[in-house]
Amino acid sequence: MFEVILGLIAALAWGLHDFFVRFIVKKVNIFTALIITNVVGIVALSVVLVFSNKILAIEQPFLLVSAIYGLLFLAATYSLYKAFDQGPVFIAAPIIGSYPLLSLLYASMMGTSPAAYQWLLSGLVIVGLTLTVSSQITKNTSFKSDILPTVSWSLLAALLFSISFQLGQNQIINGQEVSSNLFARLAAATILFTFAFKKMRPLGLSFNQILILVFMGLADTIALTIMVYAGNYSRPEFSSVSASTFGLITILLVCIIYKERLSKTQSAGIMLVFSSIAILSLA
Repeated sequence: MFEVILGLIAALAWGLHDFFVRFIVKKVNIFTALIITNVVGIVALSVVLVFSNKILAIEQPFLLVSAIYGLLFLAATYSLYKAFDQGPVFIAAPIIGSYPLLSLLYASMMGTSPAAYQWLLSGLVIVGLTLTVSSQITKNTSFKSDILPTVSWSLLAALLFSISFQLGQNQIINGQEVSSNLFARLAAATILFTFAFKKMRPLGLSFNQILILVFMGLADTIALTIMVYAGNYSRPEFSSVSASTFGLITILLVCIIYKERLSKTQSAGIMLVFSSIAILSLA
């Protein structure tokens, strides 16, 4: 199932993005990060449109839906940043990664209900994610009693990601995913510059921080474009399932770069996730 492969590519891009979010959000103002990554996305998508010779879709309904989906994705990204800033990633990641269940529920409501085994495999992906990241809880006994903000921001991010992906995928006609994302980014940037520009603190950013933010903007743009592109296929909800593994990518990067060893529970969770996705992609 090609939709699953698309989701895995998006997961790789978002996993790289979130690997840097863990560090940048502690050192850079959130609104600064959001504005820079959005501007990078606008520039990248504009370049792609120029060289692809694709005609921009400028119908009013298309523009309106693109704008709404862009604002929802902005709110989802802000919620993700806040979740990572408020608490540990191994609590936020599995909650945010559960958003595909909402996508499957939406597909059922629209009359394309997944088969029982597809529900089961999708559920196993979430179980594997939870096993992988939650096993770190036993290693850390210094939790704050006010963990509720982390959970709340994570739940909000999951809900908003699911809704924004559905909006983006449902309006894709004749390969307009690039122009749709461009309009979405422009809407998000307009809101950011209108209401959050005064909170932006670009001065004092190091060269390395700027490079990281540029990379984050490119990775996020690539992942989102791929997810919207999946709307050209018959079962885009399964791209959401495989894309939810972005948290595993982040954990694996930490293990590889910082030479941290996986626990048996984490290894079992990773095997469960990827075996479930492999079966789902072959179904």
